Amino acid sequence: MHLRIDEQEIDVPPGTTIKEAAKLAGIKIPGLCDHPDLERYGGCRLCLVEVEGIRGYPSSCTMPVSEGMKVRTNTPALKSLRLNILEMLLSEHPCICLICERSGRCDEVREGMRKVPQTMGCRYCPKDGRCELQEVVTQIGLKKVELCRIGTEKEIIRSPFFDRDPNLCILCGRCVRACADRGLGVISFNFRGFDTVIGTAFEKPLEDVGCRFCGACVDVCPTGALVERANKWSGVAKRVVETICPYCSSNCQIGIEVRDDKILRTRPQGSKLCVRGRFGLEFVSHQRLTRPMILKGERLVEAGWQEAMELVAERLGGYKGRRFAMLLSGVLTNEALRTAKKFSERIMNGRAVAEDTSSDFSLTEIIQGPLLAVGELAETNPATELAIRSTKPVVISPFRTLLAKKASVWLRCRPGEEPQVLEAIAKASVQENTDALGDTGISAEEILKAARLLGKASVVVGPDCNRDVRAAAEKLVRVIGGKLCLVGRNCNSRGVAVLGLDQGYEETMQSLMSGEIKAAYIVGSNPARADPKLAESLSDLEFLVVQDLFLTETAKLADVLLPAASFAEIEGTYTSSDGRMLQLMPALSAISRSDMQIISELCHMMKGRFADDPASLKHGGTKTGTGKGQQSEEGPASGSFILVEGPCLFEFGSGTRTSRVRDLQYLNTDRYVEIHPSDAARHKISNGGPVCIESCGRSIRGLARVSMRVPEGVMRICGRTSKIASAEVRRDV
Repeated sequence: MHLRIDEQEIDVPPGTTIKEAAKLAGIKIPGLCDHPDLERYGGCRLCLVEVEGIRGYPSSCTMPVSEGMKVRTNTPALKSLRLNILEMLLSEHPCICLICERSGRCDEVREGMRKVPQTMGCRYCPKDGRCELQEVVTQIGLKKVELCRIGTEKEIIRSPFFDRDPNLCILCGRCVRACADRGLGVISFNFRGFDTVIGTAFEKPLEDVGCRFCGACVDVCPTGALVERANKWSGVAKRVVETICPYCSSNCQIGIEVRDDKILRTRPQGSKLCVRGRFGLEFVSHQRLTRPMILKGERLVEAGWQEAMELVAERLGGYKGRRFAMLLSGVLTNEALRTAKKFSERIMNGRAVAEDTSSDFSLTEIIQGPLLAVGELAETNPATELAIRSTKPVVISPFRTLLAKKASVWLRCRPGEEPQVLEAIAKASVQENTDALGDTGISAEEILKAARLLGKASVVVGPDCNRDVRAAAEKLVRVIGGKLCLVGRNCNSRGVAVLGLDQGYEETMQSLMSGEIKAAYIVGSNPARADPKLAESLSDLEFLVVQDLFLTETAKLADVLLPAASFAEIEGTYTSSDGRMLQLMPALSAISRSDMQIISELCHMMKGRFADDPASLKHGGTKTGTGKGQQSEEGPASGSFILVEGPCLFEFGSGTRTSRVRDLQYLNTDRYVEIHPSDAARHKISNGGPVCIESCGRSIRGLARVSMRVPEGVMRICGRTSKIASAEVRRDV
């Protein structure tokens, strides 16, 4: 499309808006409601333009260009119109600093004024210097506000991770659209006229209306109405370091804002972050280990690096071969994993393993075709789930998840019977004989409908699925000629699989539990927190070395404890699910040595020097099997309920890192038990009331959450500190 904007000729693709075309021409049109990641809105009316042949002043952020269009963006009439609109907007917003003659020259009183409960102006706003309203006022050239102040002061609302100040809200609607874009819609415009505010239904707290605290609303807010609480008054960052989120295998790119060697906040860099990536990096500076520790008597005491490393080298030298095991984690970089593997194999003649399962697939490619999804991806890998949700896949789940709500076919099976449903789909794909499908609790018509949609489909299996589900999914893929996509749990699960470190984990654990292994070296993992039985086996080892950021439950059992650098302090790579090398960049000065540096030095001390070949990761590797995991219990139900203990968005892995983030810890304070309304009424259980669950000889106490998300006869509870490797089904509740 060819058009003219302010006497500039420009060619743009069809569908481009006038504002986008103007930006390409180097012309900036003011606006506060539009955002590149959101649906077009046209609410603030500051981006009005004049178009030859069109009556009135259309909004440039919503109007698409047309061939031969002639646009003017800065006429006297438009300037006057924008000044009046902006003045009316500021009549409901603290604006004294925007038009003050001493603007920017009030530092001597600024810090004291910040302690005032209400924001009085820009100098006393936590978003000073980062506010889009300040930029628009400067661009439009507003010098005074003559309209009287309208409205009353409203109370600031404190939520987990961020504060909501309705006094600074300009009702642009960005946060409402951002929330709707995530498929949640937990906030909207409430009331009318001067009383209009953005809030939740019945003004309930965000945590009670299904908010997932992804921070999308905070990221798009143009003013200080939504501001993250951590480092609220730290101001503008000196630099932004682009790196990779250290949690799940979605590998979202993040920008870490840094000043004075301190993380101020995190922001998305072309990714849609979840609560962990957006607000969950507080652990980086929380009670970190800085010096090695050695067990002397009954206590771990601090020691120097030389003493600790010499002790490790001396003691480990006596446990080579099958008497030694190295337990790794998918949170380590490729460089650390590769070094650890070579140390274990070449120096110790043993094996290095990690509890991670994944396969190679490209998310951008598989969402182009038919999809079948199994597992609670919204809890384990939110960004991956969000991308898959847009394709309306076939979903197998006993729960009404976010993915199930958008599914083309939702196969609501009984908990633990996902493998049977996968087998039924495989049979239906070969022959449309409904008699051979077996009893899955799902109608034969639904199974056949799903089978017809899944020709050459990709089968996506979440990390919370057990080995039976993975095996059944692999069989289905062979039948339909599709692709098996095993989603990894950790940020570098794929790197673990490429190096073959996911093979032999179960056998190694059996050797550890039986006492065959006498010495172990654990890096970046906290198995003692996840499994008390394993903690007992670790405490019985003759020599245990633990390398971690914190004094974890496993670290307390160590003979030697080595402090490691965090992801924000090192340079390295992760491997994405499609095999790309993702660059990890240091944002802070390291307060300890990196995992690779520690293991390399240990190799050198034990006379095992080796050349590190970066190409070995890209071109090497082994075939990834289905792996092993927690099996669901078989047999008929002996209790009145089936209990599913599954993953939780607000926890991750063993909980070592998320337990050190204050608001994540707050969201996990109460353990909620989801129960169907019919079951709740029958047992006289009220929403939010206390419940006690008895299962496997132990009791679990929590608060009831009455929800249609779970089917009748089933209760769901989040696994506390991820004591389970996969979703566990209990039938004696």
